Order: sequence, then C-alpha cells, then structure tokens
Amino acid sequence: MNAMGIRSSDVRLVILTHLHHDHTGGLHHFPHNRILATDECFRFAKRMGSLAGAIPHRWPVWFNPEPLEFSGPAVGPFTRCAPVTKDGSVFAIETPGHMRGHVCIVARAEDMTYVLAGDLTYRQHLLMDDVVDGMTENPAVSLASQRAVKQFAQNEPTVLLPAHDPESAKRLAERLTMYQWAAGSRLNI
Repeated sequence: MNAMGIRSSDVRLVILTHLHHDHTGGLHHFPHNRILATDECFRFAKRMGSLAGAIPHRWPVWFNPEPLEFSGPAVGPFTRCAPVTKDGSVFAIETPGHMRGHVCIVARAEDMTYVLAGDLTYRQHLLMDDVVDGMTENPAVSLASQRAVKQFAQNEPTVLLPAHDPESAKRLAERLTMYQWAAGSRLNI
C-alpha cells in the first residue's frame, strides 16, 4: 500500500467479499478503518477456521467487522442488496458458493457498472463457460451465483473484476464489459 502512495488513513471503508486467508492477510493495515463483511461469513469463518479456508487466529485481535445489512431492494436476479453508499450506487449482492456469506460489490457509474467479484470465479472466461473453479464450498451454489451475475450483466454494461484474474486490470482500464470480452475472445479462438 505504501509503495503506491496510499496510507490507511486515505481509505474510508474496507469491504471483505469473504474471509479466506488470502483476503484477510492485510487487515493489520486498517486498525482504525470501518470494515464490513457479512455476518454469515464472519460466524462461519470463526467457527470452521482452516476447514473453511480462514485463519481466525491470524486476524488482528481488534477485528470485528460491521455486518453488511441486506436491506436494499432486488437488483436484477438478486432478491436484495446491501447498500454501501447513501445514493445506492455502491452495494453488495449475495453470491454464495465459494464460501458461505460471499458477496460481490457492485459500483454503478453513469455509463458502466463494475462488479468487484472477490472469488466468485478466479478467471472471467471460466465464469462465462459455467466452470466452477478453485476452492469452492458448494459447487452447485457457486454455479448459480455465477449464472446470476451473468444474467445481471445482460441488462447493463458490466465490467467483471475477479480478485485473482490477471486480466482484471486490463478489462478495468479498457472498460471491457463481460459480453464485449466474450464476443471478442470467441472471435480469437
């Protein structure tokens, strides 16, 4: 973070898509920041620990995230959302399967929607091909979450940004939507 010129005091909010060890390793950088996660994920990770891919004994002693409140309206195929901003342009959607309580964060701009997908999938092409990848608690539930995100993206231009996809930065920079990418990648086969 410091190498990029960002201090923890520059960060107003940290939202965890889930609590696997590779997504919580930097928590110690944010002792005074507001941190959100789903209560379901937090309870599951604490109870199951490494059996769920989480390492609670490595979390800072002060770590107790605020629960995301799913009090918002339905959005596309998702029956409810958890508003993050007052204007509703940033919100969480429930995308379980990879881990209980997993969420994606949706950020709507004027002409584009961005989905910070956590580990919904490791690579966009796998999601587009209905392939459930990586460590996944429930493959059938994960596939249903992936399909719901694809359905969502059919109704508004959406850039998908999975946490582990090395092509995410390029898609973000080029504002390449899921279906633009899919059409282009199919042409290149």
